[in-house]
Amino acid sequence: MDKLIPIDNKETSPLFDEHFPDRVLKTSVLLSLIIIAGSLSYMSFVLTTSIAIGCFISIALFKTTWWTIQYAVRQKREKIKGFFLKISFLKYFVIGAMLLSACLFLEINAAAMALGLSIVVAVIVMKVGSRLFVNYMNRAVKVSNFKHQITNKFQ
Repeated sequence: MDKLIPIDNKETSPLFDEHFPDRVLKTSVLLSLIIIAGSLSYMSFVLTTSIAIGCFISIALFKTTWWTIQYAVRQKREKIKGFFLKISFLKYFVIGAMLLSACLFLEINAAAMALGLSIVVAVIVMKVGSRLFVNYMNRAVKVSNFKHQITNKFQ
């Protein structure tokens, strides 16, 4: 059995590219819709509503954070600190008000809402983890194939 030895290769793709946030957003929306559709099979309004509210808040937080980062990249360094502070305060105030109003006016399942709130984080972990795994496998397989080619030439 050959031992796979990873080597540094310039063909590895970066973890984050310019389309990464768009892919995360599309995957998050798709995964949210699948989970919400799956929750409909339990025929529980509370469960479906809790998941839907959690997914909406999670996607809204991601979209707001990404917009803030894009804006900060375009601005000068002096304006960034105050802008981040204002947007962060406003963002969490609005999201907190949404959570509070959902909990006060609707019957909410806390576990289902936590599942919805974790959708974007789960998608980011899956995307980064899969990219790291693919980069590792690309490097390891190239070394293994190279070793087989050399071994086969001398036999």
